[in-house]
Amino acid sequence: MSRYLRGMGAAALVAMLSALALGNAGCAVGFRVYDPDYGRYHYWNGAEETQFRVYLDGRHEPYRKFRSLDKDQQREYWKWRHEHERSDDDRR
Repeated sequence: MSRYLRGMGAAALVAMLSALALGNAGCAVGFRVYDPDYGRYHYWNGAEETQFRVYLDGRHEPYRKFRSLDKDQQREYWKWRHEHERSDDDRR
């Protein structure tokens, strides 16, 4: 009986770890955002989110989602972002 229980415990553990891995994979997926002044798309992922939070912090503004900004505010962010370009940029 104990072999059966260990086998069931191992199967449950594998199922749980697989579900966690798949759940986290969904968080890594981003979306594309168009930058009209530069005529290109940026891939919004964790790295871009971090840069956006740095931008908001530097302006002493509370956090809000990028998509909730109006077009002028988004343009201001992209202007700042290009002025603070990183060498390992995550654009696509």
